[in-house]
Amino acid sequence: MQGVRGKASGGDSASLMQAELRLHPREELQRMLHEIHLDQVRIPTGHLLAAKVDIGMNWSQCRDLRRWLKKYNVGVESEARSRKVAADLLSEIEVKAENLPFSVKGAGKEHGTVELLPCAYVTSLQDAIHDNLESSLTWHGGKIPRDEIWIKVGGDHGGGSFKFTFQVLNKESPNSKKKTTVICVFNAKDNRENLQLAISRYAQEIKALQDSKWRCKDGEDFKIRIFAAGDYALLCLWYGLSGACACYPCLWCDITKEEMADPDDRRIRMPQRTLETLQTYHNLFVAEGQGKIKLAKKYHNVISPVMFAVPVDQVVVPGLHVSLGIYVKLFKLLENELHDMDLKLQSYLDSVLDEGDVTKEALLTDPHMGKFKAWVDAIDQARELDEKADALEDKIEEQEDQLAWLAFEEETDDEDDDEDNQLQAIFNDASEMIEGMVQKMESFRTKAVKLREKSSVKMGQGPLTSELDDVLKEFRVERQAYHSKSFIGNHDEAICKLTGRVETTIGAIIQKYEDMPVCLVPQSTRTARKYRELFLLFAKCHRAYSQAGPMDQPAINELAQSIKDFMAAYRRNVPNGTIPMKFHMMEDHVVPCIRKWGFGLGFMAEQGIEQVHSLFNSLATSINSIPDPVARIKSLLKTHLIGVSPDHVGGVPKPVARKKNT
Repeated sequence: MQGVRGKASGGDSASLMQAELRLHPREELQRMLHEIHLDQVRIPTGHLLAAKVDIGMNWSQCRDLRRWLKKYNVGVESEARSRKVAADLLSEIEVKAENLPFSVKGAGKEHGTVELLPCAYVTSLQDAIHDNLESSLTWHGGKIPRDEIWIKVGGDHGGGSFKFTFQVLNKESPNSKKKTTVICVFNAKDNRENLQLAISRYAQEIKALQDSKWRCKDGEDFKIRIFAAGDYALLCLWYGLSGACACYPCLWCDITKEEMADPDDRRIRMPQRTLETLQTYHNLFVAEGQGKIKLAKKYHNVISPVMFAVPVDQVVVPGLHVSLGIYVKLFKLLENELHDMDLKLQSYLDSVLDEGDVTKEALLTDPHMGKFKAWVDAIDQARELDEKADALEDKIEEQEDQLAWLAFEEETDDEDDDEDNQLQAIFNDASEMIEGMVQKMESFRTKAVKLREKSSVKMGQGPLTSELDDVLKEFRVERQAYHSKSFIGNHDEAICKLTGRVETTIGAIIQKYEDMPVCLVPQSTRTARKYRELFLLFAKCHRAYSQAGPMDQPAINELAQSIKDFMAAYRRNVPNGTIPMKFHMMEDHVVPCIRKWGFGLGFMAEQGIEQVHSLFNSLATSINSIPDPVARIKSLLKTHLIGVSPDHVGGVPKPVARKKNT
């Protein structure tokens, strides 16, 4: 039959069979396939386990899914087979979990306590890295030296737990959550004591790996180079520094805060920190300073030993936190200036209403001036209190005049003692009455002031500052209530659009209300131009150093010039502004870091570590039914390790981006 079909089709029997099958209705084809047991769909082994991890299902939900798929003749691996695949994926990695005595901060002014809290960890960092290398290793076209393997270790606290991670950088898109392997997780804050307790176990392995070589399957040897990444607070803890607010705040150089603020008044050649200088200063801090924190600046703020012996020049500048820190700084400066203009507008509302050209109701229906509703409502009450105080003040003046006359009569009448006593009594009564009236008048004045203060427009609620959140929402930028209202989203476009709205909003208000101060028009124009310049210059820097790929020397030189332009504009436009540590990192250390290693900070820095928190939050839903906290955190870490294993196959595909309607 197959031979006949081959001759009839000219050798393309498959196409002929497809044509024949199309002649039958779908229902008939399905019935025939079912009769010969060919209608079952078989999902490859290991793919159900992958779906379990990616979707966040527990084993009970997998059983339900397996039964449901079987109903529709879809076959998947058994639970025993899934567990066997999971065990094989983790065969080279040993995971342990236990309760450890972590320090916990007390509520309010209470002292901290020590509590037994769960911690799960991979026993050998070296085994985990070698297993990852043997399973999957690619290269970057010569950008990473051919004979080197780059490993980045890092950590971050989020979602109630601290995660210690590593990434193999010799891969495509290594700085992503799927390429970030957590090797230790504990449910406590990342203070110095807790980090020493939980992750110092890896210190010797990191030191050994830094000087080691790895041999691949074809016998070629590769030198391993370790990098350190994380937010700046964590890096200071790892390297024993006081922190970003110290006299010597920088991890990479010995600059002081005063030198950071004034580049013209700093040493020509700034000494660079090394592991050796850090150790020397710490030894002096212990021996001479006797470990007294108040003497830390004498020893360049090195107050603890280095936790991991990763060379300082292999500590990656935290590009993500640098960008967020600078953006928040500029945003708050803009917000404060807009709030000052809001208060100036508010101070003129009394005169606007007094003129009588605009009624209170009309003012409150205005889209801009309606932001002052609480203030306008309070004006009448405050005026009533002021009027009562004014009336009392008039009465007090009358009573004081009479009191002065009584005092005069008492002094001039020296003949009748009885009359003198009577005048003295009247004088005392009048004095007490006046004193009571003064207290009442002051009470009215105080209430009026407090009422105005209470009703004064709050930060972010005025006609100008309220524009901030509206514009941010348009660009899906979210202001987080935590982390000092830091931001996520497309910051630069939002702010550049916002600076334009400052001018148009002020113009609309001045045009409608002639009694408003015209001086706000040039002030709003200056503010808009100033922050448009700052945000555009910063955006150019951010986009350049946040690249996730190699950067050549022309691109690095252009970045260096962009940073110089931004810092010059910042110092010119904000002459009394502070230079926080994140500004210094961008000004003095971003370019040297990128120039030395040849990659943007989107490749080298902490972005992937930050993304792990959301991944763990989704994984936690599948293991919340485990009652024992230690067993639960161990299961959480093992589930994560399965999901990020290079041999993990059959995961849930990423959603296809929808095309925007034009």
